[in-house]
Amino acid sequence: VSKSILSQIERDRSNPTLATIWRITRALESPLEDLLAVNEGTKCFEKLSQNATPEVISEDNHFRLRILGTLNSVSTVQWYEFKAEPGAELTSEAHGAGSMESVTLCTGNLSVIVGDETQDVCSGETLRFRTDFPHCLKNESEVLAHGFMVNLL
Repeated sequence: VSKSILSQIERDRSNPTLATIWRITRALESPLEDLLAVNEGTKCFEKLSQNATPEVISEDNHFRLRILGTLNSVSTVQWYEFKAEPGAELTSEAHGAGSMESVTLCTGNLSVIVGDETQDVCSGETLRFRTDFPHCLKNESEVLAHGFMVNLL
């Protein structure tokens, strides 16, 4: 792993990929599992009521994201349930280098735009795409789109 990448990670200018983390743990002769292990004293369960689960709403108020991931993992993994009303649009700036997003659609249809490319996703499908470019999710259909999204930063 180059010094410049380590410097960017230390200064919160970049989020490491899983491959970068793996290379760092190999260089330190420390198993990757040690980074992912649950600390002693950590609660076995954390249960949130529906009302206590944080929600983010798009600027147009038609795209809702329920934050399912934990706060201590937000810099590396973000996990959401989403509902996009007809006409909803969620536009995002580029995330860090090497970042990826997976969208699994339970119902409805979505168009995913990354740069100049567009890919449609239908109910039951999963689309994985790069997010180190500006990207947009649009519900151009007449029905609600519901699914899950995971961001690997």
